[in-house]
Amino acid sequence: MAQPPVLPLLRLLQAADSAFPVGGFAYSHGLETLVATGAVASEDGLADILRRYVQQPLRRQVLPAARAAHAAPSPPRLLAVDGAFDRSLTLPGERTASRAMGRRMLDLAPEIDPQFADHPYRRAVRNGEAPGHYPVALAALCRSFAIPAPETLAAVGIRALDALVSAATRLGVIGPSAGARLVAGAAPALAAAIDEVLAEPVRLRFGSWFPVLEIAAARHPALPFRMFAT
Repeated sequence: MAQPPVLPLLRLLQAADSAFPVGGFAYSHGLETLVATGAVASEDGLADILRRYVQQPLRRQVLPAARAAHAAPSPPRLLAVDGAFDRSLTLPGERTASRAMGRRMLDLAPEIDPQFADHPYRRAVRNGEAPGHYPVALAALCRSFAIPAPETLAAVGIRALDALVSAATRLGVIGPSAGARLVAGAAPALAAAIDEVLAEPVRLRFGSWFPVLEIAAARHPALPFRMFAT
């Protein structure tokens, strides 16, 4: 029986949904520190964080890595992308979070597509031969679904924004309606960042400059009370 044309999209929506249990709810990526110290206390403050997050970590690091993973012509190249992204993460907590989410994604991927169980990248991560970062894992899964690069990057980007907004909601900074409004407000900048990444040559050098969030993430383990792991 021929595959229904809409099936790849359905698989993408499931894999990228915040309800898909990869453990993203456990991480605030430094936002909890900013809230605890009063640096972010309103919708406007969070909107500024999202704007800069799109400009730096997403535009310079996460989206280029996902693009390179999606375009990887061979398993060794995909492993090289994963390793390069691993080296670009300067904070141990962020590295651990991305690895944990990516590995969980790879563990669950065969539930969506049984054929992915034998994917060389999945085997390499499970054998400890690759770190298995979340943007790389999701991009590899999208490629196996025959999802085009623009839609893949859109899924990676919107999932990252959702994670920050979800953390802010749980921290009591905003409500659900404001969260939806903030993600919608950041979407045009995310779309522009995706277009820019797609127009660039595929590369294996990733890096961003967002010291406010990076310092907050580094200080997070010292908080007297923590709702999130990092």
